[in-house]
Amino acid sequence: MSRAPGAKTLAIRQALSDNPGKPLKEISAMLKDQGFDASAAYISKIKSKMHGKRKKRKKAAAAAAPEAAPAVAKDAVSVALLCKAKKLAAELGGIKEAKAALAALAQLLD
Repeated sequence: MSRAPGAKTLAIRQALSDNPGKPLKEISAMLKDQGFDASAAYISKIKSKMHGKRKKRKKAAAAAAPEAAPAVAKDAVSVALLCKAKKLAAELGGIKEAKAALAALAQLLD
C-alpha cells in the first residue's frame, strides 16, 4: 500500500506534538504500530528540524520588527516603480503596447 510523499514525516511530527515528553524510542514504537518504520535517530532529526524552523522564524520576525516601513497609501507609486514601468514600456515598444500587454495579463489572471 503506497502512501503520499511525506506521510511518514507528517506522522512523526504529529506524534511529537501529541507526545512532547515521551522518549524517542517509545514514539518509534508507536509509529511502528501505525505502520511507519522510523528509527529514534530519524525521529530526532525531524524533531531538531522542527525546532530549527521555529528559531529562524522568531529571529526573522525580531529582525524585521524594528525596521518598520513608513505608512504609504496602497495606490501610491514610488519612483522605483515608475522607472520599472518606463523600462517595461520601452521593452514592449511603447505605452500603448504596454497597456495592451497589461490588459491581456489581467484577463489571464481573472
